[in-house]
Amino acid sequence: MLLSLLWVAGPTAAQTPQLPYHGYPMDEAVALDGTIARPPAEAAMELLYALERERVRETQPYAPAPAIWRIADADTTIYLFGTIHSLPIGFRWRNPGLEAVILRADSLLLESVEEETEGIDLMLGLAGRESMPPLQDRISPRYHAKLAAFQRTLPAALVEQMDAMPTWVAALSVSAVRDMLAGEVSGQGADDWLEHHFRSVGKPVEAIEDSGSVVESINAVPEAAQRRMLEAALITPARRRDVLEGPAHAWARGEVGPDSPLIIMPEDLDPSSALADPMLTRRNAAWVEELIARLDSRSGVILFAAGAGHFVGSGSVLEMLETRGVAIERVQ
Repeated sequence: MLLSLLWVAGPTAAQTPQLPYHGYPMDEAVALDGTIARPPAEAAMELLYALERERVRETQPYAPAPAIWRIADADTTIYLFGTIHSLPIGFRWRNPGLEAVILRADSLLLESVEEETEGIDLMLGLAGRESMPPLQDRISPRYHAKLAAFQRTLPAALVEQMDAMPTWVAALSVSAVRDMLAGEVSGQGADDWLEHHFRSVGKPVEAIEDSGSVVESINAVPEAAQRRMLEAALITPARRRDVLEGPAHAWARGEVGPDSPLIIMPEDLDPSSALADPMLTRRNAAWVEELIARLDSRSGVILFAAGAGHFVGSGSVLEMLETRGVAIERVQ
């Protein structure tokens, strides 16, 4: 509905009837004047993306150089590349150094791969999954007004879907919708581009972990902690666009020091810090074991790409590798 408001009819809309071409394939969707006819929502989306690309271009007066590290033994090299899972439309992040690594890599290792995440059951391991109470019944009464106001901004079908979600997923959804309403227009992330590229050139793509097991471990977090996460999401004010995009710019510049906005503090995930263990700590530890095992058992060049927050700060993959005696070299 918001997108339809962006559509503006052509200058002769008042004088001539507008023939709808909504159901035609693109090569047949041509109006009498030779222009391509598109549904209003599709045309509005194209306009929105064009404006967003122009805006994003002006925010990047620098050459991107995201951080890349390398670990290796006699016959195996693993490049470690932190990513952003969702980027502004038209955001520049590749450079010659990264593309050289992409060309050299024999295979790609990701957190998850598309075929494994499609249709994943977000209720895995959740007790009482058939009788999840509505979100209003999962929060303290003092947050009821906030939730009701938020739900009034959503279609009824989406409200119903969120009522059926695990509480931590609903909390993340509240944050995502709030950012979207504040003006965020997100596109695909670096992981998506890398997976598509490696598959298109016939190189193997693997997941370093089982997504279902990750979801199940997060669902095991006490419900009280998840509900505090939802309550915090409801009262968190909308963030300015420069704050929303700050981590992406820091990532593209390779800013991974102690003050980097890429660092995820446990309390950033939920007020009780209970979700940090299954979302960060346990996963980082498991990845380190897998990376060391691949150094020992594989040969060739591997590119491991995962969320940038896993490679910075205390308890990061890099810190855990160093603790295990693995030499790390930053190559970009």
